[in-house]
Amino acid sequence: MFCGSDTFFPRRDAVADFGVPRMLARVLVFASILATACVLSSCSDGGDTGPAAEGGVVPDQEINGFTLTQTNDGRSVWALTARLALVFEDADRIETTRPRVEFFDDDGESRSVLTANNGLLKRRTNDMEVSGSVIVTSNDGTVLRTEHLTWDERRGKISTEMPVRITRDGDVMTGTGAEADPDLGNLRILADFRAYVRSADGELVEEE
Repeated sequence: MFCGSDTFFPRRDAVADFGVPRMLARVLVFASILATACVLSSCSDGGDTGPAAEGGVVPDQEINGFTLTQTNDGRSVWALTARLALVFEDADRIETTRPRVEFFDDDGESRSVLTANNGLLKRRTNDMEVSGSVIVTSNDGTVLRTEHLTWDERRGKISTEMPVRITRDGDVMTGTGAEADPDLGNLRILADFRAYVRSADGELVEEE
């Protein structure tokens, strides 16, 4: 038995005693590294790591190459395509990235094409909002540019409260706020209207 103050441990045991704290320190360091790596890689116990919309709500579906066509009595009214769509069932909305909307007339011919950076479709009403580099190009070459635009399904109108720039046959109209048919017919600029015509030498001259 090893007991009493006159007992001496062999040197081998002394080395082992001092090695334990060192080994324990290494284990603790290694565990700390693993924990840090876990946090950095966003590891979780089965949590959803999919994309979340504003407010942290996770979409029910994420669809690449999204396509949706709205019809009325068998004819196409518009067709929406997008690079990416996030579907939120409870909120009854679809958020889109790089949306493209083509509008059709009663004969199924293309009336205009709308493109933007981002979009929002309200499924209950089929109203839409688009934002970021919004461009509407009608089949006669008229182009409207703005930063935010809405589509009213019931009224069949596009509208904006933002500054707009419309080009047609080389002439330019600007203003704040506008409303029009999808093909930019019946266009009405709400405020700050200015018109510029192209002169014979190609310069834009503001109309008096």
